[in-house]
Amino acid sequence: MKNIFTLLCIFLISAGIANAQCGFRAKEVEARQKSSLVIPKDTTEKGLKKLAAVSKKEAVKIATSKYPGKVKIAELAIDEGTLVWKLEVKGNEGQKEVFIDPSSGTFLGYGLTK
Repeated sequence: MKNIFTLLCIFLISAGIANAQCGFRAKEVEARQKSSLVIPKDTTEKGLKKLAAVSKKEAVKIATSKYPGKVKIAELAIDEGTLVWKLEVKGNEGQKEVFIDPSSGTFLGYGLTK
């Protein structure tokens, strides 16, 4: 019985270390919402900018209010057929991708950085 308990403890500890090493952050991924701005077919890159009611400057302000730090990249991106502001923010806890709805300025959540 003692051996089984010891093996179980070793397994649980090693699984926790493996998840920490690969950067697994399930809570951040689950918390992410979908943008409300659906992209019409045949929309050009220039057309994407016209769809966004929230400017890049406003998106940076919203993102840094949710995750304080320095914005490395801020771009409009297509995510599951919707348009989002995707910002890479480097803060005290590391680098995170922050997603903002370009039509309302709503904070959509965090993503995994590369």
